[in-house]
Amino acid sequence: MSPQTMVSLKSDSSNNYNNNNINNNNNNNNNDISNHSVHSLNNSNEKNKINSNNNNNNGNSSSNDSRGSNEDNNSNDNNNNSNSNNNDNNNEEEDENDEENNNNNNNKIIRGYNDNNDINDIFSINFSSWSKSKDNLIENGVSIFEESGLNKELNLSKSSIFDFLSMVSSSYRNNPFHSFNHAIAVTQTIFLILLKTNLLNILSPIEKLSIIIASICHDLDHPALSNRFQINMKSSIAVLYNNKSVLENHHLSICLGILESKIGCELLSTLTAEEKEQFFRRVKILILATDMENHFNYKKQFDDIITNFDWNSFEHRDLLLIMFLKSADISNELRSFDISNKWANALMEEFFNQSDLEKLNNLPLTPFMEREKVVLHLTQVSFIEKFLLPSYQSLQNLLPSLEDFVHRIIENKEIWSNNGSSSSSTTSSSPN
Repeated sequence: MSPQTMVSLKSDSSNNYNNNNINNNNNNNNNDISNHSVHSLNNSNEKNKINSNNNNNNGNSSSNDSRGSNEDNNSNDNNNNSNSNNNDNNNEEEDENDEENNNNNNNKIIRGYNDNNDINDIFSINFSSWSKSKDNLIENGVSIFEESGLNKELNLSKSSIFDFLSMVSSSYRNNPFHSFNHAIAVTQTIFLILLKTNLLNILSPIEKLSIIIASICHDLDHPALSNRFQINMKSSIAVLYNNKSVLENHHLSICLGILESKIGCELLSTLTAEEKEQFFRRVKILILATDMENHFNYKKQFDDIITNFDWNSFEHRDLLLIMFLKSADISNELRSFDISNKWANALMEEFFNQSDLEKLNNLPLTPFMEREKVVLHLTQVSFIEKFLLPSYQSLQNLLPSLEDFVHRIIENKEIWSNNGSSSSSTTSSSPN
C-alpha cells in the first residue's frame, strides 16, 4: 500500500502523546529531536502549533496515548496548589531530575554504540542473535518491550509478552537466515534506532508497539524461497495473493492469526478499541512494506518529504516507521564484520538452495543466487551501495545522530571491498 493512499485515523493518538514529550525533550536532550535541526520541530511556527495542541490536549484525561502523563500533570498541579511558595524549588528539582534522567539515557545509548562489545546487550550495536537459543531470544525480546517503556505505558504484563513471543518463535521455521534469530536482530535494530534518535520519548506508545510487533513478525513462516520462486512455481500462496507481495501477505496473515488468538488478545487486552484500530492499521502497512520490490518507491516518497517533514502528520510518521523497518530488515552491516559475515553466508545458503530447486524444476534462474555465478564479496558491496547505504543516508538527513550507523556501514563495505577473502563464502543480496 502506498503511503500516499493511507487514510490517517482522525483521532490517532500519536499527537496527544508526542506533544508533551516533544516539549519536554527539546530543552535537555542531546539527541536529534532536541539539538539537531530536524526541520519542522525547530520551526517556530511548528513549535507554536505543538504548544497549542498541547494546551488543548492537557484537559483530555481519556486521551489514549497520554496514559501516565495526565496522572503526572495532575500530581504536579496538586503539589503546586498546596504549597505555592515551593514552586521554584520544585521546578528546579524537576529540571535537575529530567536532566539527570536524560543524561543517563544518553550515556546508555553512547555506551551501547561506542564502547560495548557485549553481544548479549540489547543496547549495543554489536548485539548478536546469531546461534542463540529460542529461550535466549525470547528473553531479549521481553527486554526490548520493557526497555521501550511499553510495559508501563500500555500496562502490558510480562507474562503476556513472554507468551506472545513464545508463540511467534514457534511460527518461524529453522531457516539459515529467515528465522526467529533474524526477527530478533531486526527488532533490536529498531530499538537501537529509536534510542539513538530519542524517538522512544517522542513516538506514541501505539506507534512503538506497532513497529516492534511488526519487526518481530515481519518474516513469520518464511519458507526460505523468494516471491519470484513462489510466483514461478504457482504456489498456493502465490495464487492466494494474486502474485502480489506474496510472502509479505503470508507473513501478515500469520501475524494477524497470532494477534487474534487467545494469547494475542491477552497481549492487547489493555488497549482501547481505538488504539487497536490504530495498531492493526500500522502493523499491516509496515509488514507489507518489507517487500523489496517496492523499496525504491518508498525511499523516493521518504526523500520527497524530508525537507518539510511534519511531525504532526500521521502520513509522514507512518512513512518514517516504514523506512525504519525496511532499513532494519537489511541492517546486518551495522554489526561487526564477523557478525555481518555470518549473516551474509547464511542468506547465501538459502539462495543457493533456491537456485538448486529452480534448476530441478526448470524454472528461470535468479542470477544473484546461482552458485556458479556469484562472486565473492562483490555482490555484498553492490547491495550495500544500492540499497542499504542510501537508506541510512536518507534517514540521517532527517535524524543526524544516525551518522554513526552510516559510518559503520561504510566501514563494512570497505572490508568487503578490500578484504573479501576474509569471507569464507559468498556474499548476499536482497533478503526477499
